[in-house]
Amino acid sequence: MIVFFNTLWDKIYATFILENRYLFFLEGLRSTLILTFASFILGTIFGIILSLMQNSGNRSVNKAGNVLAMGLREIPTMVLLMIMVYIIFGRSSLSLMLVVAIGLTFKAGAYLSEIFNTALATVQEGEIEAARTLGMNKWQAFYYVVLPQTVEKAMPLYINQFISTMQETSVVGYLAIVDLTKAASIVSSRTLDAFFGIISITIIYFVIGMIVKAVAKAIRNRSRNEVSA
Repeated sequence: MIVFFNTLWDKIYATFILENRYLFFLEGLRSTLILTFASFILGTIFGIILSLMQNSGNRSVNKAGNVLAMGLREIPTMVLLMIMVYIIFGRSSLSLMLVVAIGLTFKAGAYLSEIFNTALATVQEGEIEAARTLGMNKWQAFYYVVLPQTVEKAMPLYINQFISTMQETSVVGYLAIVDLTKAASIVSSRTLDAFFGIISITIIYFVIGMIVKAVAKAIRNRSRNEVSA
């Protein structure tokens, strides 16, 4: 047992303490969180826009929304980011982090639009007609009838998409951004032991995901309690 703890301490020391290697993980965590939250928040806005286009009464707008969403979903994340960095913004003065965040925004928005569309489809047409019969106009019916149900149905998938967006940031290390995965790779190259670094970031990703899900669950429960009251 003593040998085990001594070995464990040696690995912790070599991975985090020696040469202040923990700074790589802090920088990686910072980049991962910035890219995740920025692209997901902006992706939510972009996803709403795509969803509105796909549900538009205008045939051309509807088709454009469908083609754009499908195209962004089908392109691999790494390929999309390479297109953004090396082709579209290849000669731009924008920072690499910003360009990558834009690419991840497009990717997240494409998936979120599908989630929003699926949730919207669950709302019964009869409920909307009943709301209009009660004197609500089109926007009031959407706000009081459609939107609450859409949010309730979409929330579980919405949170899962946040986790997926965070996981997709793991490829940005190939574009010279130090995220968590890249940090583990850098440290592993110095310790010549990939296992402990990879296990460390696995735990970090897991903890972040669990925290997000716990916060989302608490918000949903509080909202339901307020509605019940």
